[in-house]
Amino acid sequence: MDLSPAKYRLIQADTPPAILFKRGSYMEREHRQKAAGSGGPEASCAGPEAALRVQSALTPLIASGAETGGLVAALAGATACAAVFEDTGLTQAVAWLEALSDEKERLMPYVSAGTSPGFKNAAFFGGQRPVPVADEFPGLTVFRLVAPVAAGGERLGYLSLLRTDRPFGAGDVTALGHAAGLFAVHLAQHKRMAEVELRLKGNFVDDLVSLRYSDPDSILSRARALDFNLALPHRVLVGEIENLGQLMSHFKSDAQAVSEFKTALVGRIQGRLDGHGGGMAIPHKDEIIILIRQESAGSPIGPVKKLAQEIIDDVLPLFKAKLYIGIGSVSGALPDYQTSYLEAKKSLEIGAYMLTEGQVRSFEQFKIHALFLSTLKPAELYNYARSQLGALLDYDAGHQTELLKTLQEFLYLRNTVEKTARSLNMSVSGLKYRLGKIEQVLALDLKDYKVCFDLQLALIILQLFGEYRIRGAG
Repeated sequence: MDLSPAKYRLIQADTPPAILFKRGSYMEREHRQKAAGSGGPEASCAGPEAALRVQSALTPLIASGAETGGLVAALAGATACAAVFEDTGLTQAVAWLEALSDEKERLMPYVSAGTSPGFKNAAFFGGQRPVPVADEFPGLTVFRLVAPVAAGGERLGYLSLLRTDRPFGAGDVTALGHAAGLFAVHLAQHKRMAEVELRLKGNFVDDLVSLRYSDPDSILSRARALDFNLALPHRVLVGEIENLGQLMSHFKSDAQAVSEFKTALVGRIQGRLDGHGGGMAIPHKDEIIILIRQESAGSPIGPVKKLAQEIIDDVLPLFKAKLYIGIGSVSGALPDYQTSYLEAKKSLEIGAYMLTEGQVRSFEQFKIHALFLSTLKPAELYNYARSQLGALLDYDAGHQTELLKTLQEFLYLRNTVEKTARSLNMSVSGLKYRLGKIEQVLALDLKDYKVCFDLQLALIILQLFGEYRIRGAG
């Protein structure tokens, strides 16, 4: 389990613990020998040598850039205890020593500090020293030693040791205190690296979609440095959060909290991309830009829409954020990334005014109509359509008539009275009466082909906005 700071905050609370075994390691053998030579298990995690043993186990791993799960496993090996690191949301990363295999099933339900009444009641949340607690469960007493892990004034989580045979003593407290300090160094390093990487990615994507680079070689070199292959086709997606301002108000103008929220959200999305062939996600002002790799320039949009919906469904319960995602076309050449980005933004803008669209919107779904929708503001288009047909819509609503349906059939059949009458299963005279009523309500002449063109255009716009269904559209 990768619990580097860019990721460990993002694991769902119901994720099963990662069980890591230290089998036959040098540290385990050394510990057993020391325990045997000192007269029993009481010496396994006590006294000054315990802190030295913990430091010797963790320091080389931190220097080599090991992941958090590896450090947890090493701590378990050095202390002959179950070791747990949990972030502030009490997400679990657990390591077990082989010697504890017999009791792991008994301990499993209680490894999280969230299950510990002693942890909940302990008044150590403002301090830094480890605190021992003992919890009584049916048929089992769990001894827990909990240390807060903090760096730069920010609490990153909790580090715990657990066992069932005896309480923890002063030597254990010292040893875990040293371990918590080393974990803080490790997590702070990973967090800084993740933040730098995210800033580099953000600047890269911003320049890519804005065409803000001196020459193609420069942007290609930056992509290679980020292990991102621009030679492969991609789609650009843009995510927007509904009521972002209201959501941000919960952070009470805390810029750091807002930044951490966006980083966590983007990290969660990045995890989804990594599991679906790769890509990149970055926060960009009030939106999220997502690059999704495609097999070819002709790759269908269906799988991308499915992944976008999965991302939306994934982030809602975790972040309480309702996300809308716009999808652009496939980018084959460098300038195409800007086109795809603008298309994704435009699809969101159009979709915001449409009644029938879901949270995933693609520029392609609007088909030929997107050509003129892309050049105008959706609000202006809608207002234009309502100005042309609003009176007829209101008349139908007030008189329970279908004059708008009659008009759309008449225009669809190229103003041919006889074909329209047959299509509506009515007499020619009856149709002429209706057409006369339409002209009266709209104060327009249906013999004027320019008027008919304007009305046809207005009908198409209303269909796009979900207010009326046009025959033949789809």
